[in-house]
Amino acid sequence: MKRTRLSPKGKSNVSILRAKCDKALQEEGRKRYKECEVCGKPISCLHHFFPKSISSRLRYDWDNLIPICIGCHFQHHSTYNPTIHATIIEKKGLEWYNNLNAIKRDYVKTNVEYYELVLEELNNETTD
Repeated sequence: MKRTRLSPKGKSNVSILRAKCDKALQEEGRKRYKECEVCGKPISCLHHFFPKSISSRLRYDWDNLIPICIGCHFQHHSTYNPTIHATIIEKKGLEWYNNLNAIKRDYVKTNVEYYELVLEELNNETTD
């Protein structure tokens, strides 16, 4: 791979743009939301209900992003506590879950153009 100004050794343009998009997404999430969806404490991040590893389509979908505190996030990922997701489904509803589940396998071509578009949209997000 030819190195360019945007891609230091070992990093592709796609991975650099994906990291920028992920960072912008988390920053926008902290502006939009103040409380954990599960317990009401201050949020630390946006949790992907359907993991990024199984759905590129839902990676930047606001319906799939759950504002969550550090304690609930740690509990979910370290102990695989099913009550975290159960609480989210209970609050958001089965229709919400079924809608996300139906589109999670939609194909999205994740190339430079895709991430540039996502980054532009995230940078243009307005919070009230």
